[in-house]
Amino acid sequence: MDRAISQLEIDEITQKYGLSERSAHNVVRGHPWDKVEAMQANVWTPENPEGLISLGVAENTLFQHEIGTYIKNSIAVSPNDHLGYGVGPRGSPRLRKALASFFNSEFRSHDPVRDTDVLILPGVISVLDSLTWSICNENEGIIVPMPFYTGFKPAVQERSRGVLIPAAFQSLEGYQSLDDVFSPKMNQLALESALRKALSDSVKVRAVLISNPHNPLGRCYPAETLREIARFCGSNNLHLISDEIFAKSVYENPRASHIMPFTSVVSLDLSDCIARHLVHVAYGVGKDFCASGLRIGVLLSRNDGLISAVSSISVFEWVPYLTQNAWAEMLKDDHFLAAFNAKNAQVLAEHCAIALTFLEQHNVPYYHNANAGTFLWVDLRHYLHNSDKQETGSNLSTSTSPLSNLELYRYRETELFKRCLERGVVISPGNSFYTEELGWFRLCFAVEKQALYTGLQRLLSQTSRQAATFGYPGSRARV
Repeated sequence: MDRAISQLEIDEITQKYGLSERSAHNVVRGHPWDKVEAMQANVWTPENPEGLISLGVAENTLFQHEIGTYIKNSIAVSPNDHLGYGVGPRGSPRLRKALASFFNSEFRSHDPVRDTDVLILPGVISVLDSLTWSICNENEGIIVPMPFYTGFKPAVQERSRGVLIPAAFQSLEGYQSLDDVFSPKMNQLALESALRKALSDSVKVRAVLISNPHNPLGRCYPAETLREIARFCGSNNLHLISDEIFAKSVYENPRASHIMPFTSVVSLDLSDCIARHLVHVAYGVGKDFCASGLRIGVLLSRNDGLISAVSSISVFEWVPYLTQNAWAEMLKDDHFLAAFNAKNAQVLAEHCAIALTFLEQHNVPYYHNANAGTFLWVDLRHYLHNSDKQETGSNLSTSTSPLSNLELYRYRETELFKRCLERGVVISPGNSFYTEELGWFRLCFAVEKQALYTGLQRLLSQTSRQAATFGYPGSRARV
């Protein structure tokens, strides 16, 4: 969670470096990129078996070679198409037309998508930043159900100065498990509670932001829950933003129950819930096409004013035509698209099964109802306790636990992350996802099998050391 930043800290930075207060605030808050670069200096490969294995980044590396080969064989640099300004920064006409067709066929849009409904930006984070800039005045809020993707924080706050308003579930009457994050009724209650809290804090709410499929839980929202969220937004005149970056990364998981296939908000008739100019979708090439380095994001909106607003700043976020047309070639190739999607789903299912089997063999609990994305939500809460009976039953809730306990368990969660890093494996701590209970970690499985097996073994060896450090007597049964 964020710590409060004092005016004294900001003043010190502005005076030392001659910065604006706005940028000084970001300097004090910090960024992860130095650490990321350091971790990338020694990564695992078959030729470097002692290198770092990342099971923390939600990136699908399984078909990067195939995608690279496809691009190499299908795209040649054209001076007229790729080396000039073209039609400007809003997107290649070829890609915008291809995406309109893709949304109509693959997302099954209820109302036909036109190429003028689509804008191209450098990644989904850029889409969300541009939406925040267009929708929110400074210090106005966007409600996000907990837990949520760590990238939502910079997307909303860093440049546009929006305010993230977490919508909690565990404190609600009737809450039973993480499955309630996908319940229509529980979403209604959580959103209403978050709206009341924002109003009491004098924060004007402008939108609700969700990830569907959910990151970090790896599950698709049921259609009835999407309708309930849309109904809440419509009744309160709020925008609904749906980050659907993992839309085609859905797979079979026989261990899961009560799960649904992916349903896009644009596939639903929401005319009785919300005005369509308040509904926006963010998508991109990064996850479903194993190409996060291409940096192509998509805004889909039927709001002409919003499209115009984002267009006005798109000159700062111009995506090269060469990379845009590379993706357009894939989207227009129906045979490639069908075969690739099927193969991707099959391999994601295989790698998920490898990770789940390992976790079950070693009695590590996890959230069972995942069927989308490239990750699992793994329960390592018991490694934050010591063997003292009183502490073993301690409250790890980020909202109801005493502050002293909360700081202790945040420290232990961070220590577990650091020790895994020292052992050569990265997993993502739940605190970075605004989890409601410390000790959950996101574990990504879309890496080659040898790296996955090795990374899981490193994780097991380090959690055993963590248990010994805090005096915990051993693993518990799977729940």
